[in-house]
Amino acid sequence: MLNKYTPVLSMRNQRRQGGVVILLVLIVLLAMTLGGLALMRSMDTSNLIAGNMAFQQAATQAADTGVEAAVAWLETNNAGGGLNSNLPSLGYTASTVNMTASQVGSAFWSALSASGVCRLGASRACVVSDYFDPNKGGNAVSYMIQRLCDGAGSPSSTACAIPQVSAGGSGNNEGAGDTTITRVTAVMYRITVRVDGPRNTTSYVQALVSL
Repeated sequence: MLNKYTPVLSMRNQRRQGGVVILLVLIVLLAMTLGGLALMRSMDTSNLIAGNMAFQQAATQAADTGVEAAVAWLETNNAGGGLNSNLPSLGYTASTVNMTASQVGSAFWSALSASGVCRLGASRACVVSDYFDPNKGGNAVSYMIQRLCDGAGSPSSTACAIPQVSAGGSGNNEGAGDTTITRVTAVMYRITVRVDGPRNTTSYVQALVSL
């Protein structure tokens, strides 16, 4: 014999179960929404990092323009003592200042840029202002050159960093009667290139050349 209260209790249980199911569904939906938002933020951050890395790489590649322009300028002005004097407007200093190990990047540039900086224009020549180079993806390229000497003037009259070639003589016995002849071959120059690109990207590249 069925109890007359059984249908009422069954309906109440169904309502309770339905309420629990709705609550669980809402919790699952909330968790999925939070997970989707977190995934979107993670993807945005990854894209931002990848974009910044691409800009940094492009800025570093654009620095080759500065190095090539500086080397070309040195080769053009190497004859006739053209490199024995400071030329601030062209970014050239006939002497250098010893820097500490901590003075790298922006600190190095700030310390030495007062001696003169060459800002490259679209024609690869130094310009006073508006040195935006449209051929390098919006990167502004500038450089400065320091001759690795203690002062201006002829390299023979001041101490310079000079690569040397030594030729040794020979004797009957090993080391006997040897003479060493040292010949000056070239003077060293340090080229520092700075590239300012999109999103406040800044890249520094240095090169040593001898002429």
